[in-house]
Amino acid sequence: MRKTFTETKKPVQHGDVLRHMDERDERLSGFHEDFREPVRALSCMSDRVEELAESFPALLFALATGYGDAKRRATAFNMVMEGEPLKSTASAFDLPYWLRKLPAQAFTAPLRNLPRGDGFARRIANFLPKSPAACAIWFDRVSDAFAVGGVDYMLWMARQKRLPFAGDGRDALMLMGAWVWASQHKDSFAHSLIRLPWTADMSVKRAYDEARAWERRADLAITLGSGKADTWFSGDTVNGFEFVPIRTISDFLAESKAMGNCLDQYASPINNTHVRVFSIRKDGEPIANVELAPHDDDCLMPGIEQLRGPRNNRAAPEIWQATYAWLGQQTFRVFPGPSHSGRTEVAASWDRLWAPLLEDIPDVSLRKRVRHFARQAHGCAGVQREAGRISLDL
Repeated sequence: MRKTFTETKKPVQHGDVLRHMDERDERLSGFHEDFREPVRALSCMSDRVEELAESFPALLFALATGYGDAKRRATAFNMVMEGEPLKSTASAFDLPYWLRKLPAQAFTAPLRNLPRGDGFARRIANFLPKSPAACAIWFDRVSDAFAVGGVDYMLWMARQKRLPFAGDGRDALMLMGAWVWASQHKDSFAHSLIRLPWTADMSVKRAYDEARAWERRADLAITLGSGKADTWFSGDTVNGFEFVPIRTISDFLAESKAMGNCLDQYASPINNTHVRVFSIRKDGEPIANVELAPHDDDCLMPGIEQLRGPRNNRAAPEIWQATYAWLGQQTFRVFPGPSHSGRTEVAASWDRLWAPLLEDIPDVSLRKRVRHFARQAHGCAGVQREAGRISLDL
C-alpha cells in the first residue's frame, strides 16, 4: 500500500535517534529558514524523502512548499516512496529536471513555472554558479527574467556574471525586465517608447543604458499625458522660420530623433519647471529648438532658456533674430502654471504604460514587486522628482 502525506514512518527503534536527528538537521540546514520547517516535516516521513535533501533538493523543496497541484504532488511523493527514478518523478511533477543541479540554498521563494526539456537543460547548465551562496541570487534573477521575457531573456540573464548596477540592483533588474517585455510586445504603448529594443546578443551595459533611456521616455510620457493644451504662445511663421509647439510624447520623440538631442528624456524640466518647447523649422524641416520659461524678473515676460541647433550645436544668428521677432508678436500673459498633468491624467498614462505588463505576469509576488517599482520610478507613490535643468545635449 502506498504511503500518503498523512502517514508517518515508524519510529526508529535503535538508540541512535539523537544522532539521526542531528544528521537530518545538517542536511536541511541549507534550506531557507522561512521554509525549513515544512521541509523538515516532510523529511520526517521517510528516509527516501529525507535523502532528497542531497540528491534532489529542488524536488524536496517543491513537495514541501505546494508546487503544482495536489494530485501531481501526491503522485510525485508516492514515486519517491517507491524508489522511482528521480527524472521520471520530476517529469510526472512537471518539475524541471535541471533544477537537480542546484543546492538547497538556491530556493528562497516558492518555485514558479520554469522551462523544461533536455535541450534547455544543456544550455542553462553552462551558466550555473559554483558557489551555493551565489545560486540564490542567480536563481532569483533567472526566474524573474523568464516570467517577464521568456526563455531567451532567461538564458541571457543566466550568463551575466557582472551587472553594471549602482545602488539597488533589484530595481535595476525590474527596469530591465520591463524594457525587455516592451521590446517583445510591439503592439504596446510601452514599445512605442523604445529607443533600441533588447536582443540576445546585446551587452549587459548597452542593455542597461537602453533600459534607462526607455525609463526616461516613460517618465516623459506620463508627465505629458495626452499632451500640453496650453503652450503659452501660439505657433507662427516669422522671417521664413516656422515656430511649432511641441505638445505630445510623439512630438517630443520625433523632434529628438530629427534633432539628435535628448528632448525624448525631458520629463524633469517639463514636470518641475514652467517650461514650453518649440520646434523651429525651415521648409518643414526642424533646424532648432527653443525652450521658454517665465523671466526671473517678470512672470509675464518669456525668457529663452535654451536655443540650440541639431546635435546641440549653436543656432545661427538669423534663427535668434527670428525667435526674438516671433516673441515680439505674441500677446504676453501669465504663464499657465506648472506643466505637469493632473492626478487623473497621470494615473491614466501610468495605466496605459504599465497595466499590460502587469496583467502579463502570472506570479502574484513578482507582479506586486513590479507594480511597486513602477509607482516609485514614475513618482506615483508620493515620490517627488528632484528639480533641475537638463541640457538639450546628448
